[in-house]
Amino acid sequence: NVSVSITGADTLRNNGYIVVSDLYEMLNDVSVVAAVPQKQYDNADPSSYYVRVDLSKINGTGEQEIKLLSTNSSTFGKVISTNPSSVTVMVEDYIVRQRIPVSVSVEGDIPESWYMSTPVVDPTVVTVSGPRSLVQTISRAKAVINTKDIEWTEGSTILSSTIKLYNRSGEEVNSPLLNIMDSSVSIDSVLVEMTLLRKASFDTESLIQVNGKVAKGYEIKEVKVSPESITVAARQEVLEQLTELPMERTVNVKNLNETTMFQLKVQKPSEDAIISNETVTVTVEIEAISDQ
Repeated sequence: NVSVSITGADTLRNNGYIVVSDLYEMLNDVSVVAAVPQKQYDNADPSSYYVRVDLSKINGTGEQEIKLLSTNSSTFGKVISTNPSSVTVMVEDYIVRQRIPVSVSVEGDIPESWYMSTPVVDPTVVTVSGPRSLVQTISRAKAVINTKDIEWTEGSTILSSTIKLYNRSGEEVNSPLLNIMDSSVSIDSVLVEMTLLRKASFDTESLIQVNGKVAKGYEIKEVKVSPESITVAARQEVLEQLTELPMERTVNVKNLNETTMFQLKVQKPSEDAIISNETVTVTVEIEAISDQ
């Protein structure tokens, strides 16, 4: 159980290689035999001999043998042997892929009386580095937020979300050998910003007024309104004063003799309000009166 240091990983990556084997598992049961001066015998400790593996010596891919190194001590004596004396690891090319797009996924239900804008993520793209066999499979990154973690208060909200990597099949690619970066800085999370507002729904069909008389010999068969309701999201003080939906309501069918569509504009009750539709379509179906 001698602790073994792993050095040279940065140099190895700079040289375009990375060890994909679990070195920590390989080195979890190393034994060292040292010749210790009698007077220091009780004080000797494995850390006195700095047992290590140096990855910077690797210069190729595939199976590579690495020797266990140690340092003799003028005080605590010299190392006679280590067991194992070396380990064989698998090495791959170390590659970097830039501009991996980051998307946001929302889990959970939004409370019925609340509106949440489309979440905006920062950063929108990341750089991923690691073993070729893993990096080349990655197509996107995703941040997941849960509505249970949101404090539902009016205004702008920012959450921190763990970032995950996915391949083209939608499967998560998770490995400690992968490094996610933004502007050359390693990250494990992104910021997600959204706007939260109260909302209310208004029936549109009951608001429409049909004026005028169709042409002689014709009649209105049906009046269809789409959408049947419109949602308004706004500050609480705006909604409290909003007793009805501000929109054009009148359609004039005077002398019409065929089915006609009307586009009625819906107005925002305030500059920062959000409405689900900016127009309401009214279709007035007009038919000739059948002779009895």
